[in-house]
Amino acid sequence: MTNSTRLASVSMDLDNVWSYLKTHGDDGWELRPSYLATFVPYVLDVLEQEQLQITFFVVGADAAIPEHGPTLKSLVQHGHELGNHSFEHDPWMARYDRSRIEDEIARTEAAILASTGRRPVGFRGPGYAW
Repeated sequence: MTNSTRLASVSMDLDNVWSYLKTHGDDGWELRPSYLATFVPYVLDVLEQEQLQITFFVVGADAAIPEHGPTLKSLVQHGHELGNHSFEHDPWMARYDRSRIEDEIARTEAAILASTGRRPVGFRGPGYAW
């Protein structure tokens, strides 16, 4: 990139393998299979090569798994921003009542903070929920 003025804001949802299995009704999602340990180092290398810092929207259930802590913390260590992407990543979240939505957001914020030491800045609903 030759121009020092950034022309866009870039973000990426870290929707994990299990979230798609769950959405499609496939077996095994409860085991929460993950690609984060493989994908995050790869994408960090690409972003570093391009000299980009972006916002990653993190699912709370992933942040709550202790083994994901170092992987998610590496995002912060590389200067990226973290956002809240709900706890269970249910695309039907818009149908929840207010207290359940608030719980999804609060649980995710707590999980991301505990896992990375960084409080998420923004929120993006799963599956285009608003």
